Amino acid sequence: MAVSALTSSELLAIWERGDGQRPSRRALALLAGTAPHATPDELAAMPVGRRDASLVELRARLFGDAFTGVTSCPACSESIELTFGIDEVRREPAPHAPLSIREGPYSVELRVPTTADLAAIERETELDSARRALFARCVARATRGDDSIGADELPADVEEAAITAMANADPQADVMLPVDCPGCEQTWLEPFDIVSFLWAELSVLARRLLADVHTLAAAYGWSESDILSLSPARRNAYLEMLA
Repeated sequence: MAVSALTSSELLAIWERGDGQRPSRRALALLAGTAPHATPDELAAMPVGRRDASLVELRARLFGDAFTGVTSCPACSESIELTFGIDEVRREPAPHAPLSIREGPYSVELRVPTTADLAAIERETELDSARRALFARCVARATRGDDSIGADELPADVEEAAITAMANADPQADVMLPVDCPGCEQTWLEPFDIVSFLWAELSVLARRLLADVHTLAAAYGWSESDILSLSPARRNAYLEMLA
């Protein structure tokens, strides 16, 4: 999905819609910036991998191709700065095809998760119950021989095979980065969540824009819309003259 440039006013509107919301709402607020003519229901129905691919491209438009983050070692708790490029978090989309598996007498027809699915399980407090609820939402049909069964009636090995098939069908939805601890040499795979990463950066940008508006409005009496319509270079020039 092509991502167009966003104005300062549009960025603040995205931040305002998602501020204080749960991750699924923030994801939809961000995604609306990449597809302004899509309805909320259309955005919520988008596969998570396709959504995240669009948000990776939005992040590149706003902040560039280089990423910097912080994590901690699971073994020694040392704080580690991560630096990586956009190509390390891009994944090639899998070929579009009906998603189904057959294991012995069991057959399962599936679809990959969407933001609407994630929103539906967001209030689950236990990881296992959230996982089961998400899986059940993504199972379109399950059978044992000629009999239809519920997702909760599938054996554990069949469920795992189905989950693996879902992950393989939507690789952008589950991005992991290899990390090495320089202190204890522990290695692990760190999950990369573009929604939380981009939201944190957008929040910093939004508050900086609001601070700029406050400073220039107080000094010159200009309106917010007038200040935000200035190019970043002109806005910074006025701020430098006030320093």
